[in-house]
Amino acid sequence: MPSIVEGGGYATFVNVFHTDPAHQARVIEILVAISDDVAASSPGFRSASTHASVDGRRVFNYLQWDSPEALAAMQQSAAFRALSRRFAGVLGGFEEYSCEVVHVRERTVEE
Repeated sequence: MPSIVEGGGYATFVNVFHTDPAHQARVIEILVAISDDVAASSPGFRSASTHASVDGRRVFNYLQWDSPEALAAMQQSAAFRALSRRFAGVLGGFEEYSCEVVHVRERTVEE
């Protein structure tokens, strides 16, 4: 379970995958395979959350790693490269953002 906290001491990444609605499920399938089969057993991995836009045109990946270097090392692995080749023909674009958690607000019991 991701723990989203200000100053958490980990690296946060948000990836946006653009796709045709007909390919959204395939993009999700590939991202889940990367998360479950490669990232989860990689040093420095903390969490990955995948979100599908309701219009079918985007998939968002929220990642937490100990450091940017740990993520980069996983991305250099043969297993990651093999799975990422499956994106051919199903992506219309990709954006990657390195982020800092600057504010978190949770509902309190009284609300």
